[in-house]
Amino acid sequence: MGFVFQQFIDAAPIYACVECRAHIARRDSIISRTFQGRHGRAYLTEAVVNERLGKDEDRLLMTGLHTVCDLYCRCCDTVLGWKYVRAYDKSQRYKEGRYVLEQSQIFAIEQLQSHISISSLPTRTSLLVASPPSLDRVLSRFMRDIGIHPGESMLSR
Repeated sequence: MGFVFQQFIDAAPIYACVECRAHIARRDSIISRTFQGRHGRAYLTEAVVNERLGKDEDRLLMTGLHTVCDLYCRCCDTVLGWKYVRAYDKSQRYKEGRYVLEQSQIFAIEQLQSHISISSLPTRTSLLVASPPSLDRVLSRFMRDIGIHPGESMLSR
């Protein structure tokens, strides 16, 4: 796996991945806040960034049969929701090409700042500041991926 390039949204308020804090969508791209996801409430949105899409599959949802694909965070592979590929019912065609974001998998960033302090780390519900993942976290993830565990010496291999 190569290096993952993240996109950053310049204007707040935005939504970010609850696991890795990658920017996902602008708040003003939300079309509806009344959707139901697999894990509770969800938002229908026009556009997302830092996404990876799964395979298309037909699912019987509350509003009928749709072809959808799972929506993953490109940075950490957390399932964030799904994308509507096709709606079989004419009245549901407005959903095609749009995304559903599960509220339990995202959090709101109200204000963007370039620097954060340890005391302002995010909670699962909201965040006032945001920054890219730290180098320590990226290195730790890389080392785990290649099979090196914390405290293990490279010389002992």
